Amino acid sequence: MNLIPDLIAEGAVGTGELAARVGISPSRLTHLFTTEVGLPVRRYVLWQRLLAAVIAVAAGRDLTTAAHAAGFADSAHLTRTCRENFGLPPSALRRNISWHR
Repeated sequence: MNLIPDLIAEGAVGTGELAARVGISPSRLTHLFTTEVGLPVRRYVLWQRLLAAVIAVAAGRDLTTAAHAAGFADSAHLTRTCRENFGLPPSALRRNISWHR
């Protein structure tokens, strides 16, 4: 789980790459991750990408920059994914979310 944000920043996150970094097979990683985390690797990665995009938007980045930084192809891809998962476009998240760390 700790590797995923760095892999997102580097580009696409594949189960094979993640498994290689932790020294187990992709099938074993998929099984262990789902058992221990309660989500499949791909779903967890998607949530982390959405979180990265929302943080970037909340920090004032435009949607295209936020989308690319989080590993989405473009702002339209980010918008579709936000609508599918939250029922809102990322522009609505920008207006309605305050991010405090």
